[in-house]
Amino acid sequence: MIFSDKYAWLWPLLVLLPMFLSGCVDGPLYRLWYRRQWLEDEQYGPTLYTRLEELEGLRRDVSRMSMADQDQLALRLNQAVVEDPSTIYRAEATRTLGSLATPRAAEGLHRAMGDPEPSVRRAACQAWGQRGDAQSLQMLGQVLRTDDDLDVRITAARELGRFSDSAAVPALGVALDDPNPALQLRAMRSLEEVTGEDFGNHVPAWRQYVRGEPVDRPDPPSMVTRLWNLF
Repeated sequence: MIFSDKYAWLWPLLVLLPMFLSGCVDGPLYRLWYRRQWLEDEQYGPTLYTRLEELEGLRRDVSRMSMADQDQLALRLNQAVVEDPSTIYRAEATRTLGSLATPRAAEGLHRAMGDPEPSVRRAACQAWGQRGDAQSLQMLGQVLRTDDDLDVRITAARELGRFSDSAAVPALGVALDDPNPALQLRAMRSLEEVTGEDFGNHVPAWRQYVRGEPVDRPDPPSMVTRLWNLF
């Protein structure tokens, strides 16, 4: 199609239009539009963008908060985890609870574990891993046994790798019996981190280790396998 000079102004629009129609919503033009829209919406109350920024700031300031202030913040976040209609905000509120030392924060994390959205439950796993206490280890083990979402269970297995407690070993052992190879692989990596042992990706050897049996160590990988793993 040939345009005369009269319609030359249409060319920039024709170039940009496919970007928007194809879902390219991360570009600078979209962000410019989004920020302008956000500023307009801000006139009617705090936007999601503003509320998420507030949570990020609170996480940075936690170390300077008194326990009383943390307790009050946990009370507010616990309510948001249950009542807020935004999945994104519930997930970020859950992550913020993980940075609080007050026992009240654990109440909100328990509620987040029952959220219908997997992204919120993944955030709860990350928060438990950040807390890193005995209760957190117990809850992550429960997620590995009972959650019906694979990504949530993989997140729980990853977070268990942060614990130096030997109680994490049987919790991760449950994942070795899962039929999904991605979860098995994540459990083996976390077991390496917890125990310092290295049986590679040999699931039977890890199962023996978890059960406290003598381990049939796998043969070392061949030179070809080692070279292949470099890429």
